[in-house]
Amino acid sequence: MTSTSESILEAIKARRETRDRIMLQNLMPILNQLRTTVDTWIDGEFKDLEDEITHVDNFAPRDSASERVSRFRMELIKIRNDELPKALKELDKLIEYIEQGKFDSVEEATGLLRTKIIPILVVVFGLSKARERLDGMADMIPVIEEIDE
Repeated sequence: MTSTSESILEAIKARRETRDRIMLQNLMPILNQLRTTVDTWIDGEFKDLEDEITHVDNFAPRDSASERVSRFRMELIKIRNDELPKALKELDKLIEYIEQGKFDSVEEATGLLRTKIIPILVVVFGLSKARERLDGMADMIPVIEEIDE
């Protein structure tokens, strides 16, 4: 009975291994497209956020608003100079690792996939969150202009 149980478990592991290898092969175009998309999207997002920060800062009526805008600038600088380079490096390592089949097991590769993809998602979501908060400040500009009139 033990040998039957062991052979069933081995068959399951073998099927998983096959599925995981196919998944990794199929992920390569997606990961490469993610890298290209991230490059394009992040460059445009930084430019738009910086333009919006400048615009909002020009209309900031009080020091507290200017300080808040300054914090946005610092947040973007941190994302651009600290988080983004590390995240891109991790994504590039992941792509190279899978492309070259440097992993000893598929389990190792899928574990690495989980850990190396997270930093780039953190950058993307961080920029999206900054956009929402900054848009909230920008939406106040017409109200401020009406008050000044």
